[in-house]
Order: sequence, then structure tokens, then C-alpha cells
Amino acid sequence: MSEKRSAPKRAAEETERKKSPAAAVAVAAAIAAVLLAPCVLAAASDTIYPRTEVAGIAVGGMTEQEAAAVLAGELPAAYENASLSVTVDRSAAGDGAPLSFSIPLSDIHIAADPDQAAAAAYHSGRSGNFFTSGVAYASSLLLGRAVAPALSMDEAAAKEAVAAIAGQADEAVTECAWRIEGDTMYVTKPAGGYLLDRDALLETVKTAVAEYDLDGVHCALTAKEPVSVTMEEIYRDAHKEASNAYYDKTAGAVRDGDTGVDFDPGAAQALMDAAAAGEEFAVPITVTKPKITKEEMAKYLFRDALGSCTTNVSGSANRRHNVGLAAKSCNSVVLNPGEVFSYNDALGQRTAANGYLPAAAYLNGKTVDEYGGGICQISSTVYLAVLRSNLEIVQRTNHMFWPGYIPLGMDATVSWGGPDLKFRNNTDYPIKLSVTYANGKATCTVYGTNLTGNTAKVEYKTLSSTAYETEEKEDPTLAPGERRQEQNGYTGYKVVTYRCIYDKDGKLISRNEEARSTYSARNKIILVGPGGDAPVSGQPSVPSTPETPPSTPETPETPPEQPAAPETPVPETPAPPEDDNSGGDNGGGSADSEDNRSYLPDLTTAPTWESPRAG
Repeated sequence: MSEKRSAPKRAAEETERKKSPAAAVAVAAAIAAVLLAPCVLAAASDTIYPRTEVAGIAVGGMTEQEAAAVLAGELPAAYENASLSVTVDRSAAGDGAPLSFSIPLSDIHIAADPDQAAAAAYHSGRSGNFFTSGVAYASSLLLGRAVAPALSMDEAAAKEAVAAIAGQADEAVTECAWRIEGDTMYVTKPAGGYLLDRDALLETVKTAVAEYDLDGVHCALTAKEPVSVTMEEIYRDAHKEASNAYYDKTAGAVRDGDTGVDFDPGAAQALMDAAAAGEEFAVPITVTKPKITKEEMAKYLFRDALGSCTTNVSGSANRRHNVGLAAKSCNSVVLNPGEVFSYNDALGQRTAANGYLPAAAYLNGKTVDEYGGGICQISSTVYLAVLRSNLEIVQRTNHMFWPGYIPLGMDATVSWGGPDLKFRNNTDYPIKLSVTYANGKATCTVYGTNLTGNTAKVEYKTLSSTAYETEEKEDPTLAPGERRQEQNGYTGYKVVTYRCIYDKDGKLISRNEEARSTYSARNKIILVGPGGDAPVSGQPSVPSTPETPPSTPETPETPPEQPAAPETPVPETPAPPEDDNSGGDNGGGSADSEDNRSYLPDLTTAPTWESPRAG
């Protein structure tokens, strides 16, 4: 049976049904108003959203400019007493207790830009969307808003702070080390350790600051092995031969030599193997002191003239210029014990750029002009001075033809890229060359230290000689009967030289063969006009050169520098014969005599050499 309702009740229900839509609309309108209000406020706002803070500093409701002014005054103080905590995990080192450190932000010069921070606060929550900006506004109003400023720091200061933490947290690696005290070497055996990765910690600190994460950072020690070292490696590092004091050419001063150190690396390795990691152990060594101390060398430095030689210089002005330039290149050269002098290295290439001039030289036995002609007179002068100084000759070549400015067998030819004059300082003290050219004389004196008083002299013995011949060639360019010399003639020799050593009392200690020299003969060539057979006006024929060497060396005929006139014969004068066919420092062939002999350009004895050589 259906329920029957009274009329009043039905009327009331009908009234409620009519009221419900209006109430729902009212509620919806209220809710919309609540929701839209923040959106409207956000859209209309030209200030920072309410309850916004920057590093704990309230800036809500301020304009961007007002906030910037407040932050400029208060931001520095916000970090003045703050610190960034650092926790170091030491579990890798077998110790579970972590270490705690802190980095005061003031130490790493944390800073924030107030203008940037104010702009960040103003734009925080402003998305450009009406509704999302309203939600952000409401959220800020109800919950507040924290804005992190962009921080900067002094990276160098941060690196120092990290290094200070590592200095306390690290368990240092013990690297191998050694030291010498007296006749003992003390060696520390290497041992591993545990270290903080400083670069990684620095990057972590930089990230925390950049992200405004100041709650603290973590890092850990890691194992670090030492450099592996054996006693054989230490031996190669520590072992040295004793060396005397030496002359520092750059500083012009005497320097200390080295103390010799030696030990048995095998026995030392056994000692290292038995030692604990990080332990210092002792290795017996042999110490050798230098024979010549700095004080002793300074006392005797360049004290004595070991040997000297002077030769007479003649020839063209260009040749004399080259002789002087070569002398300057050799002058004041210092050789420490064991060092080798090279004449070519001292002079360099003989070119116009290096100051040399063309002068007479030889090419395939013919006289030509070549840059540097004449420089062999200095090499020969130096060679004889070095022989008289009793130094070791490393390389020397005699000329193709004997030059008359120095005794037989005592010359030295040189050429760039070819023969060189080299000698070694085989004494215990430095030597210095004094090489000069003045007043028509070239002089070389070797200064060094002679503690024994021994002296050296050089002798020569002629093994054979070959007289030159005179050839006559018809020259149709000459007048009938006219005669003109085209080429000088030179006598050939085979010579052996001896180095003689005398003690301080003049007693002969030794006499040893030094070198053998072969000088070629070269024929004289006379050009004769057609139909002419008369001798050159005023010149007799040239007599043969005796087999015995002249006591005063032969004067080679100088190649004419001007166009040749009809030949005026000049006879060779044979020297007085010597019973033993020899000569030396005290006999025939003295290079120091005033004989006014002419010069001869240089050529080596090597028959395959094609380049001209200057001499």
C-alpha cells in the first residue's frame, strides 16, 4: 500500500526543491571566488608574493627594487656565521669512526648578488599562466616561499680549505727516500696510505654552494700505493764517480767536483726486503773524495805556460785578415779535463757572412782564391803549441805541399766538412788557449797547470825528399822568346816527427813517434812564346833540393797575385847538410826564426778530396 503524505509536507518538499539550485549556485560562486581570488591577486600584483624569503630574509610584498635594497644590506650577514659541514668516511683505512670538519662560508668568501636574488624572488611562482600563478600565490600565502640565491665563492680559497681538511684526514703515503751521512746511506722503505680525493671534494663543495645545499657534504678516504722503488734504481740515482773540481766557462769560476758514491745494490736490496714498510734502514757505502778540490784548482788555474809557437805571417791583405779572424776565434777557448777542441767548430764555416775574405788556396793542386785562405797557418801554429804542451792529438792531417811557415811535419791543414785539427785536454786541470795575430806574427800559447815541471819538444827526421822538375809549355799568346812562370815548383818530403819529454832537470824521459807526413812535389811550369828557347831573363836554372832537410825550411815560391811578368828566376838555396837528417825545436826548422819565408796555401794529402781548402 503506497505511503500517503500530508499536503503540508509535500508543499515543504516542493519549496526545498526550488531553493536547491540557487544554493548550489551560491556555493559554487563562493568556491570560485575563493579560487579565483589568488589568481586575480597574482595577476594584479607587482610585488613579490607574500611570505617569500631569500636566505631567511623576508621580502614578501616588496617590489623587486625594494627587495634588492634590503638584500644588499642583509645578505652578507646571512652567511657570516654559517658553515658547510664535511664528513670524511675512514672505513677504507680500517677505522669506522668518521671525521667531521666544517668550512666557514666566510673563509671561502661566499657571496650573493642582491639584484639577482631580488629578481629570483620576484619571478618565483610567476609562470605566466593565470591559474598556475594563482595557485603559487595561494601556496605562498598559506605555506610561505623560500628562494635560494645564486651563490658564488672564491675557488682558490675553497681549494685551500679542502687541502686543510685533507691534511688532517689523510694517512700519508710514505715514498721511498734516501740520504747519505758519512759512509752510510739511510733509506726509507715505501709504505701505502689513505688519501682524500681533493679534486672530488672540491667539486662536491662547488655543487653544494651552487645548489644552495648547505646541509653538509660527504667524502671518503681511498687507498693509495707508493711508487715502487728497488735498490738497483736507487743505485743508478746515487752512484757516481768522483770528479775533480772544474771550471765553469759561463760563470768564469771554479766549481766543486763530485764525491764518488758506490755500494752493492744486491746486498742493499736484501736489507730493503727485510725492513718493514715505512722503516728506515742503513746501507754501507764507499765514498771517494775528489783528487783536486775547488781550492786547489783555483790556486793553480792557468798558472803555467805549457807550450807556445810563433809563426811569421805573410801574403795578401785578405790572407792576413783571415789569419787574424781565425786567431780571434780560437783565443780564450777553455777546455776542462777530457774535453776535445775542434778547430772547425771553433771557427765555423769560412764564409763571407762570417767575415772571411777570398785568398789563395788549392783546388786539385792548383792555386785558386777561396774564402778563408790562410786559416791553416793558425791551425798549424796551434798544433805545434799543443805538441809542445804535451797534449793528446785526436785528429791532424798534413798539407799536400809543405808550407814554409812551420817546420816539416809540424803543420795541420783543415777544411770545412773535411780534415780537422782536434786535440784533447788530457791533463787534470783546465787549459786555456791564447791565440793572437799582431805585427806579422801568429802566436799560440797554451796555459794550464804543470806540477811536474816536465816539458815537451818536437823533432823531425826526413825519410826522403823529391826535387821538383821544371816543365816548359809553349804558349801562343806570348811573344816569340817571351817566358812566363805559370806555376811554382815545390819539393816533396816524407817526414817522421817525434815527441820528446824531458823532466824538470832536462833529462830525456821518453821519445816517441808522433806522426808521419808526406808532402807532394809539384813541378814548376814555364810558359814559352812560339819559337823561343831563351832562359827567363836574369834567372839561372834551379838546382835540385838535397835529400837532407834544410835547417831553415825551404821558402816555397808564392803564387803571383798580379798578372805575371816575364819570369825572373830565383834559385833555391840548399840548406847546410845535417848529419842525422833531422831537426826540431832546437835545430833546423824553427818556426820562430825570422826568415821572411813566403806562405803556401793549404791542401790535404787525400787524393780524392775535391773541394778547395783554405790555408
